[in-house]
Amino acid sequence: MSVIFSDYGIEISMEDGRYFLNYDEGELVPQFRTIEITLDEAEKAKLSPNDAYEVIITFQNKERRVKMNKE
Repeated sequence: MSVIFSDYGIEISMEDGRYFLNYDEGELVPQFRTIEITLDEAEKAKLSPNDAYEVIITFQNKERRVKMNKE
């Protein structure tokens, strides 16, 4: 995986044409998480900390909806 962006607490990597965002989702103790994102989301996340936060929140909301639908 090659890192193509690193700033304000996130890293964006690319591997085999796929994009990944690595961020710390821990509260008291660092807990790093890597999620797969689209090229558009990668470009948005690079713009500012707020844009990166929006990409992460959008992913987390999708993940919650999937979990709720399985229950």
